[in-house]
Formats: sequence, C-alpha cells, structure tokens
Amino acid sequence: MRRKNVTTQMMKEYLAESLLLLMRSKAYPEITISAITEKAGVNRSTYYRNFSSKEDIIAFYFSNLLHGYSTEYLQARDHSFENYMHTIFCYFFRHKRELLLIHKNGLSYLILETLNKAFKEHGGESLDVEAQFKAYFHIGGIYNTYLLWFSHDMRETPEELTRISLAQLPSHAKPTLLGLFLQ
Repeated sequence: MRRKNVTTQMMKEYLAESLLLLMRSKAYPEITISAITEKAGVNRSTYYRNFSSKEDIIAFYFSNLLHGYSTEYLQARDHSFENYMHTIFCYFFRHKRELLLIHKNGLSYLILETLNKAFKEHGGESLDVEAQFKAYFHIGGIYNTYLLWFSHDMRETPEELTRISLAQLPSHAKPTLLGLFLQ
C-alpha cells in the first residue's frame, strides 16, 4: 500500500521505522533499499529524494531522538543540569530496543556524527575556542557513556547513569555545559 498525503518528515520516519523493523530479523548488510521502501509503503524515488544511504536513515533516526529529547527537556519545569542528564538517559532508555539493534549492527558511530552535527547546527562553531573544546569534551563523554551502556545491553538505569555522570564533573562545569546545549 502506497502512502498519500504525507509530509517529507513522515516519509523519512516511515523509512527509518521500516529499516529498524527489518533489522529485527535480518542483518543490516542484507537489508536492501527495495525491502525498506516496500516495508515503508513508499516508492524507491522517495528514498532517493531523502537519503543517499542506509546510514543516512540511521543518522536521521538519531537526529529525531535528539530533537525529541530536547523538546521533552525544554518542556520540563526543572532545567537543572541533573535533569538535563537524567532526561537524556531516560529518553534513550525508552528506545532501548532500537538503540541496541543499531549498536549490535556496528552503527553506533553515527550517534557521534549526529551529536557533532547538531552542535554545529546550533551555532557551536560561533563559540570561542575554549567553549568549543568544552562542548566537544562533553559530546565525547556522552558518546562514550552510550557505547559502554549499549555494550552492557543498557542494564544500568537512567538514574544510575545520571548519578555516575554527575559525579565526574566539577560543579562549576555543569552550568557552562548546560548553557552550551540550550542555546
């Protein structure tokens, strides 16, 4: 069944959802563009208009996760650094199945690319050099925390990860990092 009257965003989401569903039963390299578009109910031309590779679909999925997380955090009443960290771990935990599928297929590196791209798109390159280094240090820490968490099959709770992460940062660094990512 072909989809009609849908937005570009919706088409991309259908393709991402379809790829992730296919990854539940097939190894990532075995999944074809035809299988993804058929599962999504879209034409191959829709895929090629929006993506140039299956990796682009996964990067889009990560971008959507980051957008969803930031929206949830900004709507919260508590904008503390602790809640910033807790919210991101909770948000990712809700997508455990998909994240572990992606990780087990060797595609976790796309999280780092997506985080770096988001930083640049939100004006990160316009910050002074010291602030850029602080931000990239933070991004690398979050990324490596995710990798370790994924390698543990995400057994640790978001609360545990928040506690561990906060213990690594001096208190004066927390407001600085929060400001970098909420601009």
